[in-house]
Amino acid sequence: MSPVVIAVVVITLLGLAFGLILSVAGKKLAVEIDTRIEQITALLPGANCGSCGHAGCASMAEAIVSGQEKDASKCAACSEANRNAIAAVMGKAAEEGPKVRYIPRLHCNGCTANRTKVSNYQGIHNCYVAAKTLGGPGQCDFGCFGYGACVDACSFGALTIGDKGLPIVDYDKCVGCGNCVKACPQLLLELVDASKKVFVQCNNREKGKPAMTNCKVSCISCGICAKSCPKQAITMEEGPNGSIPVIDYDKCVGCGLCASKCPRHCLVKVEPITADTPDKPEEPKATGCAACALKNECISAQQLAADKQ
Repeated sequence: MSPVVIAVVVITLLGLAFGLILSVAGKKLAVEIDTRIEQITALLPGANCGSCGHAGCASMAEAIVSGQEKDASKCAACSEANRNAIAAVMGKAAEEGPKVRYIPRLHCNGCTANRTKVSNYQGIHNCYVAAKTLGGPGQCDFGCFGYGACVDACSFGALTIGDKGLPIVDYDKCVGCGNCVKACPQLLLELVDASKKVFVQCNNREKGKPAMTNCKVSCISCGICAKSCPKQAITMEEGPNGSIPVIDYDKCVGCGLCASKCPRHCLVKVEPITADTPDKPEEPKATGCAACALKNECISAQQLAADKQ
């Protein structure tokens, strides 16, 4: 038998032996996957938005099965039916009572018509860059830049920048995950109970004439809203640059008296959203927050104003 044939035979036998060893080892060392993880993952929205604090829906499912999470309540996009189905998979009773729906509202009405334009901004149209530099084309340091950090952060395609330069929320798509709230460097978006009827549509902290100069509908910190509220549901939150009204929704009854008394029309009556949280979106948009590289350095409106002084 020639050396070549011998070499081929030896290599073949070694390959068969190693293959057999690997096959046996694979079966002996295999880690069993809990089938409940796959079942729960299928019941979660699949958008992988991360608002629950986990890397994605599969990670959330693993946390539920392992006991790290008691249920799917942290997933804002999960419907009541699916939450109950997940509870059933885990052998638990269904959740009792309806889940309160939370939606983002914008603390700004400084649209292109109301907000004084002081420059023809030609820089990068990015909220984080604007917050770090000139603050955008408008004069108010506390308002919306309109460059869409919130839009980029939304995994459900629920936000767009409208013709007036402000973000518009499509509540038929919004699940209240809160990613847009975290993305805004101006701290303008707030998750509130969807059934509430009154909202402060301003974030300005300056008082009197400076506030009036910056925006036609800015809060001037007069405090009339707080004084006129029959339930004492409004307080003036003091900051380094001034104050802003804050509504305690546990006390607010939605009478709208504050809105009617506000001379600047920055307290407004809003239409309650009565529809349930939307079901799983058909084509969730991939998360691409433009702030990823800068999120640890972004600054609030108050800090920006202080730096400019």
